[in-house]
Amino acid sequence: MSELEFPADPQKLPIQEVVAALDQEAHLDADLTPLMDGLSDLSPQDIQALESTWRSLSSAYKHKILQALHEASETSFELNCRAIARLSVEDESGLVRAAALDLLREEDSAETMQLFLNIAHDDPDAYVKARALTGLGKFILLGEYGEIPAPLAQEAQQLALQLHRSPHESAEVRRQALEALANSNHPAVSQLIRAAYQQDDHLFKASALSAMGRTCDAQWQDILLEELAGSDSQLVCEAARACGEIQLESSLERISQLAFSDDCEIQLMAVWALGEIGGRRAFKTLSSLAEQVEDEKMEDRIDEALEAASFSLGGPMLDFH
Repeated sequence: MSELEFPADPQKLPIQEVVAALDQEAHLDADLTPLMDGLSDLSPQDIQALESTWRSLSSAYKHKILQALHEASETSFELNCRAIARLSVEDESGLVRAAALDLLREEDSAETMQLFLNIAHDDPDAYVKARALTGLGKFILLGEYGEIPAPLAQEAQQLALQLHRSPHESAEVRRQALEALANSNHPAVSQLIRAAYQQDDHLFKASALSAMGRTCDAQWQDILLEELAGSDSQLVCEAARACGEIQLESSLERISQLAFSDDCEIQLMAVWALGEIGGRRAFKTLSSLAEQVEDEKMEDRIDEALEAASFSLGGPMLDFH
């Protein structure tokens, strides 16, 4: 076929049609939706048929497809992108490798953890290493719950600690290493977080606030309340997220105010945090907000937060629309 054409009611494409569609990469503005199912649940035979064409595609096109798969997989749990992601983690483009890692973040196998470990240790691209560390953070947390072998969890902690402390690593890698390590009870975590927060570096402060939340430790209360009252939107968002993760009840008054913020990102984070903290004050604020908003995305987030908050009250979510 001369142009990239898809049926109006797309169904899963046979692998031959997927390959033919990918060959039309000049059509970068084409709707990629029909390819999503076609690139899901690929068998070894499918990968063999696809590999040559996939490797010949431009980095920009592969990156766009992997991003689209990632977005689709967040709303469609039926998609299984493991095979195409694993095919892409060795790509020559760092952007493609990073996008492939994002697709693998929901995986919880020992094989996937080892992949994140290897890439965080060896990849020459700082951005890719940072994305690997983001994925590794989940495995470090699983180690705390005893859901992965202790030696493997220890290896992940030590790598994150090593990368954070290394003067040869980029700031991005060091920040993500701290955030990953904060998922553990490593004895150095609190000291490292305080040191990062005290740096004269905006992004390190943001990562320190994120790490505070991951510790689920109320020792950070004073810092978080101070940042919630600040004017830096990124730091306010990170502080609100941390308060939600810690379920910091002392932050409810300020976060209730932020739930009515004109800044959409701050408002979304405040709504999520209220759901996590729960209690009557949070439920009342969310219920009031639900009666005012007209944005569909915000309505959905408020409904999710109301449902989460309702558990702390021991009752079902009520319908406020």
